[in-house]
Amino acid sequence: MDNHIVSPSDKRNDISIIGEGSSAGGVYGKVKVVGDSSFNDSLVCDQFKCTGTSVVNGSLESTDIKITGTLTLTERIVDHEGGDLTQGTGLHAKAEKMKVVGELHLSGDCQAEIFKLNGRCTVGGMLTAEHMTLRIMGPSEAREIGGSIISVKNGRGKLLEGLFTSNASNPSILKANMIEGDNIELENTVAEVVRGDQIKIGPGCRIGTVEYRSSLQIHSQSEVLVQRNRSVD
Repeated sequence: MDNHIVSPSDKRNDISIIGEGSSAGGVYGKVKVVGDSSFNDSLVCDQFKCTGTSVVNGSLESTDIKITGTLTLTERIVDHEGGDLTQGTGLHAKAEKMKVVGELHLSGDCQAEIFKLNGRCTVGGMLTAEHMTLRIMGPSEAREIGGSIISVKNGRGKLLEGLFTSNASNPSILKANMIEGDNIELENTVAEVVRGDQIKIGPGCRIGTVEYRSSLQIHSQSEVLVQRNRSVD
């Protein structure tokens, strides 16, 4: 008789939170949230699906992440002998596929093969994906953005109407220090440097320096201070 005992590495347990609840971090199969949830430590799972609000006190790694609502990754703070000890080094979100309809907030890096956003985001570190589609609704920012194909446009859609306001004091603009990729198309973007092969600067952009190789298009309603053709370097 085979006495093999199934270990946690062989089978990952699923977890569901309906309504309002909290859970420890750890390693899971499918994680499903409908409502408001919090996780007390970093999560590693096969699938993370949230309809509502999720706060993870740590990092999140999953093959597939789908958010309809808000996902916030925050540093875990532990009370240690009467003092506060912050354990947030390397805070990150990582997935093969990540789709956010709503909001994403984290102080570290966000990495995916395919990343889609319809809403707003604040990424304190690097936002990277091979294929990135951002539909911006509300003020958004990332320190650096990188990928193969990057598309940033003004977000539209009835699903999010009324959730985000866009006016002079709260504009739907993406801000970044650096945006680098192969094929880049931007709208409503403020960046210090944009670097790539084929670059299209659409309306509503203010760019410090654009460095391109094959082609560059600049909309009449955008401003680029410096243009550099790197094909001759």
